[in-house]
Amino acid sequence: MRSNKVVVTQGPVNVPGRSPRGAVAPRESGFAGGFANLTEAVDAVAAVDALLASLAASRAVLMESVREWVADQPELFGAPEAEADDVAGLAPELVEQLARALRVPEGSAIAFIEESRALVHEHPRTLAALRGGHISHAHAQTILGYTDGLRRANRVALETRLLKHARTTTPGELSLVARTERERRLRPERKAEPRVAPAARARRQRVSASPRGRPTR
Repeated sequence: MRSNKVVVTQGPVNVPGRSPRGAVAPRESGFAGGFANLTEAVDAVAAVDALLASLAASRAVLMESVREWVADQPELFGAPEAEADDVAGLAPELVEQLARALRVPEGSAIAFIEESRALVHEHPRTLAALRGGHISHAHAQTILGYTDGLRRANRVALETRLLKHARTTTPGELSLVARTERERRLRPERKAEPRVAPAARARRQRVSASPRGRPTR
C-alpha cells in the first residue's frame, strides 16, 4: 500500500505589505491606492490565483491520504480492503461525510476522490505543475480527462504535450489541442495494402473477367 505524506505547500515568502510576487498589498479601505500601476495590480491577482492552484494540489494530496487511511482500516469503516489505485472499494461513510462537508452531491465527491488519486499516482508532473502555480485546476482537470483510458505510453506523451500548452492557453484552448491529439493517438494506423506479385495479380484479373468466376485461359 502506497502512502502519501500530506504536503501543505507554501507560496513565495510573504513580505509585510506586499503580495507573494512583490506587489504592494492593497489597503482594506481602498484597493486602487495600494498599487503603483496596473501591471502591479494584475500581478497581485495572478499571485493569488497561483496560490489557489497550489492549494488545489495540496487538497488533492490530502484527499488521497485520507482515502488510503480509510482503505487501510476496513474494520472501522465497513469497506473491503482496497489497493491504493482502486477506487471501487470506497467506504460509503467517507463518500457521505465528504459530500456533506464540501456541500456537493455524492457523485461529485466520488469524482473528486478519483481525481485526487489520479493526480497523485498517475500524473505527478501535472500535480507538480499545479502545485507550482504554473497551471490552474481547470487545466489539470482537462489533462486528466483527455488522458484517461489511454495506454501508458500514449498517456505520458499526451500529458507532456498538454503540460507544455497549458502554460500559455486557456482551459478551453487546451481542450481543443487535447481533443485533436487524443484522436490522433486513438486512430488505428492505416494498414498498408499487401503487395501482390504480378503473376498473382494477373491471375486474379482473369478470374474476375470470367462470367462464371472461373479462370479464363
